[in-house]
Amino acid sequence: MAMTKQRTKPNTALWVVLALALALRLALALVTEGYPYDMSCFVAWGDKLAAQGPAAFYSEGYFADYPPGYLWVLGLVGAVRAALGIAYESRWTYLLLALVPSVCDCVSAALVYAVARRGTVGRQMALALAAFTAFDPLLLFDTAVWKQIDGAFTLPLLLCFLLLEQRRYLPAAVWFGLALAIKPQALLFGPVLAACFLAGIAVEQDRLRAFGRCFGGAALALLVPLLTGIPFFGLAWLGPRLVEKYADTMSGYPYASINAFNWLAALGGNWKSLSEPALFGMSWQQLGWVHILLVTAGLAYFAVCSSRSGRFSPLLLAAYYGIGIFTLSHCMHERYMVPGVLLTLLAAARWNDIRLYAAGVGLSLTGFINLAAVYSLTGTEDEWLTSATSATVAILTGLGETVCFVLLLFAVWDITRHGHTLALPAGRVNAAATPDAQPAWTRREVGALLALTAATAVLSFAYLGSRTAPQQPLDATNTALTETVTLQGDAVSLWVYPGVSFGGRMTVTDAQGNTVFEKELDYGTCFSWTANAVTAAAGQSLTVTVQNAQMFELAFRDAAGGLVPTVGGGALFDEQDAVPDAISQLNSMYFDEIYHGRTGYEQLHRMPVYETTHPPLGKDLIMLGIALFGMTGFGWRFSGTLFGVLLVPLAWCFVRRLTRRPGAAATAGVLLALDFMRFSQSRLATIDIYGTFFILLGAYCMVWYCQRVLTDGVQHALLPMALGGVAFGLGCAAKWTGIYAGAGLAVLYLGVLWARRQQGRPGFWAEFRLAALGGVLFYVVLPLCIYVASYLPYWWRQPDFSLGDWWRCQLSMYSYHATLKATHPFESRWYTWLLGLRPVWYYRNGGLPYGMKASIAGMAGPVIWVVGLAALVGLFWHQVSGRGSRQGAAVLILYGTQLIPWMLVTRCTFLYHYFPSSMFCLAALALVLARMRHRDWARWLCAGLCAAAAVLFAVYYPALSGLPIPAWWADALEVLPSFGFY
Repeated sequence: MAMTKQRTKPNTALWVVLALALALRLALALVTEGYPYDMSCFVAWGDKLAAQGPAAFYSEGYFADYPPGYLWVLGLVGAVRAALGIAYESRWTYLLLALVPSVCDCVSAALVYAVARRGTVGRQMALALAAFTAFDPLLLFDTAVWKQIDGAFTLPLLLCFLLLEQRRYLPAAVWFGLALAIKPQALLFGPVLAACFLAGIAVEQDRLRAFGRCFGGAALALLVPLLTGIPFFGLAWLGPRLVEKYADTMSGYPYASINAFNWLAALGGNWKSLSEPALFGMSWQQLGWVHILLVTAGLAYFAVCSSRSGRFSPLLLAAYYGIGIFTLSHCMHERYMVPGVLLTLLAAARWNDIRLYAAGVGLSLTGFINLAAVYSLTGTEDEWLTSATSATVAILTGLGETVCFVLLLFAVWDITRHGHTLALPAGRVNAAATPDAQPAWTRREVGALLALTAATAVLSFAYLGSRTAPQQPLDATNTALTETVTLQGDAVSLWVYPGVSFGGRMTVTDAQGNTVFEKELDYGTCFSWTANAVTAAAGQSLTVTVQNAQMFELAFRDAAGGLVPTVGGGALFDEQDAVPDAISQLNSMYFDEIYHGRTGYEQLHRMPVYETTHPPLGKDLIMLGIALFGMTGFGWRFSGTLFGVLLVPLAWCFVRRLTRRPGAAATAGVLLALDFMRFSQSRLATIDIYGTFFILLGAYCMVWYCQRVLTDGVQHALLPMALGGVAFGLGCAAKWTGIYAGAGLAVLYLGVLWARRQQGRPGFWAEFRLAALGGVLFYVVLPLCIYVASYLPYWWRQPDFSLGDWWRCQLSMYSYHATLKATHPFESRWYTWLLGLRPVWYYRNGGLPYGMKASIAGMAGPVIWVVGLAALVGLFWHQVSGRGSRQGAAVLILYGTQLIPWMLVTRCTFLYHYFPSSMFCLAALALVLARMRHRDWARWLCAGLCAAAAVLFAVYYPALSGLPIPAWWADALEVLPSFGFY
């Protein structure tokens, strides 16, 4: 297939895309700190070069493993910093380091557009491909967050092989020399360059001229690094010193994989010494060399086949070889795939082949996860990715990357051997189309929805918590109180049920003043029963002293486990009928309930609140449950469980409105009712369930608003606009993750106005003004009022609480989250959430007989999270390939804006932070199922997914609810080594 010459007109949309991509890179560079090891080297090298000059740079014993090519740019950065007095820690340092690679990334995207337009790719698809390249998450992260120079290194390689496509050999050699001067990794593409020059000899009639061109090209390729190195090494030692520098750099890390999630990492080779055994008696080094020989043999074969058939494509061969070496070779770093990914995208633009598009997108995503995993774990105990979770991520991502390479290999085989390209199917979103009407509700559907909601309620409220607990404390806050109790039987243990404490103590002494028992009372002891070994004889009188704390009840037990009757004791022994028979999660707080559940109690009783790191609305709602059912396990969990139940009909309605398919909506409702995270997270007295509910409610209202705008105009969409603002405000007041959702809502809010304009109906600007006014009123002013109103319990407790105090609360919250350095054994990074690799261990019952276990874990529901992720990937592929839909774009936007902010969070994070995003995994799955409705097996697929969800829920119910089970069952539930919740 030959490229056709087509005149490319200036494209305003392309310039807008490139400008936005550059602005995003620079903004990210300003707000992120970069990979510390590379950053410190780049800044130090630039400062040294600017201060001492090139001749003194490579001094004895000084670490500098880069060749001279890019050091000139770093020296310029160092000179600018010195002239302007910019400190190393300054954000402007980060910006300066990312500036040149960011510009190079944008130029690469422009090249992709130009190549696509010269071929058979239409303008819209060419723009989409350029936009994907410009906003490629791998390139964004590498340049703007990591702050590496791969963008500057890759651009000369792209120009080299692009010129070779046009048989402009000598200019191509110069660009290759520039890439080689920047990084030694350009040598990995040397065999492709050689194949291109040798192919030129084969087709050239004047062989002498062709051979001269080969030698001339080699000389030019070497001349560039030699010229850049003269000021550093001088003419006398230039050759030996430069060769030594390249050799030392290429052999500096003798490991099978250096955090590169490739085939060798999938085999368990990450950070394995090259001499260690790998497969079939071979060492990792031997295995890597076998792979290199195979990939190189493939290069020769493809070059010969395509040269003979007239389909020789340097871009295609370079993409194959670059990704092949990264996938199969040893000593690969995580960023070595960047040139191969860009070459794959450029080859896709050249050949317009769907397999190349898919390989480029897939490699971009796996590479992004690779970089994010390495970056996020830097400086932690898991920096070498040795934990079970990180090892699993490396293996799964490595397998995914290998699959993408195989897809690329198949495309190269088919094109070079048979000249067969597989173009994208035609398809385009009609932004101006009017949405179809919503189907009418039937009695059968309403009945099914009510029945599912009732069943979810029974499932969720059963085994939730005790309805009884001591309610009348001995309140010794800011003082010390004593009570004397006389035992009417022999005691071997003392059960303690404290309340709120700000650093108190309980002491039990006998008649002689000897201390029988003492216990520190702090934030972690509230509303939780503990059993303590205390020996006391019948008739013995004991004095209990409580300092600066609430103590709700004490209970002595005898050797048989029965309650020991007592005389006296006052408020400490006045509710013995509320003492449980056994201690478990049913009557005691666990995990973060000691913060949020406690705060709900404090707000109800107008006490100073302990938990102030999140907005109050979630705790306000917990407070309502406590007001209704008392300070009991059932009471402090009631509101969250209710919202968890209501989330099911809400998801049903959201999917129904999105897809207009009641069957898909019913499937979504059933899957969510059986979802692991919905079940366990809603039965825990924390605030995440409220944020998730209001985020989904806001999404529902926004989809409703968009549909009404397109069918009836903005003036008829005021109700969903207002309700959406209420939902957004409630989401922000429950948890700041609701603000993340606001970005997605804003994109949809503005996007539908563009679609409305595309409809070409009169009066658009009047509608635009109304939408602008409504946006400010309902999505700014109203949410702010709701947010401020959530602080009403603060005013109840403290009438002089002012707006200044409110503002200081916001600053305190931001400071807490921005500076938090805490760690947790079950914390996890965002990329592990996608497959739920690291559940959160909430609770373990340590008082069970031998052979029995009981735990509660926050886990990912496999159907929604795993199958839903696959559906998201499918939607994403349809959108970037120009065959998407408005519904698919909306789901991807809502999902992305909920997840992407977590990619930049460096503090301790947990799996449940992905809970709101999982709602849009469910929406994506439902959307895909709705599109399959005309196929005979679609209903069976829906039924199969629901049945799988039901079976998995039944099997894992004990791990979600804390139900005691035999140890063999519990151990069998830990199917991944990263689970660890029993």
